[in-house]
Amino acid sequence: VLQAQDAKETILFSNVKVFNGVDEKLLDADVLVEGNLIKQVSEDIKAPKGTQVIDGGGRTLMPGMIEAHGHVTYSSPLADMLLNHDQTEQAIRSARRAHDYLMAGFTTVRDMGGNSVGVQKALDAGMFPGPRIYSSGPSISQTTGHGDFRTANDGHPYFDGRERAGVADRLGFTRIADGVDEVRRAVRDNIFRGAAQIKIMTGGGVTSYTDPLFAPQYSPEEIKAAVDEATRYGTYVAVHAQTNAGVVAALDAGAISIEHGLILEESTVKRMAKIGAYYNPQAFLALQDVSGNPMFQDPIQQEKNRQVAEGTPRAIEWAKKYKVKMLWGTDVFFGDDAFVNFRQEFAYRDRFFKPIEQMIQVTGNNGEVLALSGWKNPYPHGDLGVIKEGAYADILLVDGDPTRDIRLLMDSENIDLIMKDGVIYKNDL
Repeated sequence: VLQAQDAKETILFSNVKVFNGVDEKLLDADVLVEGNLIKQVSEDIKAPKGTQVIDGGGRTLMPGMIEAHGHVTYSSPLADMLLNHDQTEQAIRSARRAHDYLMAGFTTVRDMGGNSVGVQKALDAGMFPGPRIYSSGPSISQTTGHGDFRTANDGHPYFDGRERAGVADRLGFTRIADGVDEVRRAVRDNIFRGAAQIKIMTGGGVTSYTDPLFAPQYSPEEIKAAVDEATRYGTYVAVHAQTNAGVVAALDAGAISIEHGLILEESTVKRMAKIGAYYNPQAFLALQDVSGNPMFQDPIQQEKNRQVAEGTPRAIEWAKKYKVKMLWGTDVFFGDDAFVNFRQEFAYRDRFFKPIEQMIQVTGNNGEVLALSGWKNPYPHGDLGVIKEGAYADILLVDGDPTRDIRLLMDSENIDLIMKDGVIYKNDL
């Protein structure tokens, strides 16, 4: 594990091309970091005495990247996670996963389901290197919904008690809640335990077996209950929904972040743009060749994936047409053999977006949705995903120009410097 510098310093980055996370044109500017914040962005900064000066050699300086749909604690092969790994091993594997995210240039992860609050607290205490984490806590699902991970030998939390409800529920990967009162209680408990935002399932999924892909999940009243509870605590609801019915129900209830949403109608996409909803599709998971992927070998999964893949290009093109605010996330989870491919998302989006569009998605746009956590924002003292005065000093130096070739960001060898919170964790200059 790479060690960070011993203390935060005042650091000046010079001779760099600055991508600020928002604008399409790179800036000729210096960037001054003081402590954990960006102090100044302008030409020819006069550094205070004692400042460490880093000559970027013409490299691209950009914000640390943000994974807007990660699962830090889904860090083992599925069978091992649910059956063979105890909490201690799972925590250690999750710490390693967090470290790997940071060293890939991802300084923040919005965790979309899992028991990640404890990992976040350990990271924030400086116990090991890793990204900032915006945890959702356990994703909330109805019985036989996309988050119902029980095996045939598990009981039901209502009928048989939580102690018999399966490992996924017991270890905080997912939470089964049925009815308005249970949904309210689940949201409140996630917030109590440190969730920054809430994740619920309003439609079927590809990897799950017991829920048809097109079956809407949760009643309008249940979805509205989740949104009401999140809103009262100053935060928001993100929903898993692949198909149009689940997305429409979520929008009707006031959810603002749509995760996946790859089988849609044009009118729904137009509505998303009108109300300012955020859209987080995953091109790699939908469009990859799953014939050799161990996660998709069941015929049920393969047929679901075929349907999702068929709808993906159309949904993304409509989102571009109506200028929906696009997030960048991967939803890659489980073992290292899967995680090693998570940056394939850049390559699969390359057919739909210009490199600069992806760069804005993975920085500035993702930073916007993080800020929606409001009162529950675990990092409230600066903006993320941008290079500007007062923002957190999460900074990358890239050897080359990813505005011309986005695939540079797929190889950590091209990222020569990684700074998070004003601390340098990698410096190959």
